[in-house]
Amino acid sequence: MRLKLVSKPAVAVALVVLASCIVATFLHTTTAAAKTSAADIKPPIVKKYIAFGTARKAQMADYSKRHYHQHTAKLNKPKVIVLHHTGGSTWQSAWWTFENNTAYNDELPGVVAHFIIGKDGTIYQCLPLNLRGRHAIGMNWTAIGIEFVQEPRDGKDAHWMDKQILARKRQVRAGLRLVRYLRLRFEIERANVIGHAMADGSPHFLDYTGARNHAGDWHKAETKRFRSRL
Repeated sequence: MRLKLVSKPAVAVALVVLASCIVATFLHTTTAAAKTSAADIKPPIVKKYIAFGTARKAQMADYSKRHYHQHTAKLNKPKVIVLHHTGGSTWQSAWWTFENNTAYNDELPGVVAHFIIGKDGTIYQCLPLNLRGRHAIGMNWTAIGIEFVQEPRDGKDAHWMDKQILARKRQVRAGLRLVRYLRLRFEIERANVIGHAMADGSPHFLDYTGARNHAGDWHKAETKRFRSRL
């Protein structure tokens, strides 16, 4: 039986085709993994949405128009995660504050963050992630807000409050898991995980009315400790 010799150009073409197939398979696998990896690390979340109907969406759109020159209540491709503490001892007190839609600084809508994390580590979601919440001046147009339950104490400052959260294992672990998930889902840089007290210095800060934050929750030192564990 005579063997048919294959020319060198034909072998080269075959190798190029094989290499292309391998690269295509790798890219497909990598892309598929990227699409599912955020879902894979999503922590348990209890949905406890506040009432955010047509009227409140209109209030949020009007607020956004005044402060950001964007007449919308939608949150598109958030770039920042803002950490807060509630100033109360239970998640329910914060949730009802959000639900009641009470004017703040003579403006509606009322305040609301997207998540509350209880002292026991339970994560409660208050808003869908495609809606803006009013939780940090200058940041609501592009930020997801996370509230950690922590009450004040006489004679103690905001640094003390944040340190209580950092020392509370189940609560801070839940916060870290939630932030890791949100960062991966929305491709948020670690440097853009900030405390409310840091908001005015963010490169994403925007407010056309001249309003500024006067918050004491999550200063730079405690936020850096939190970020170091991400």
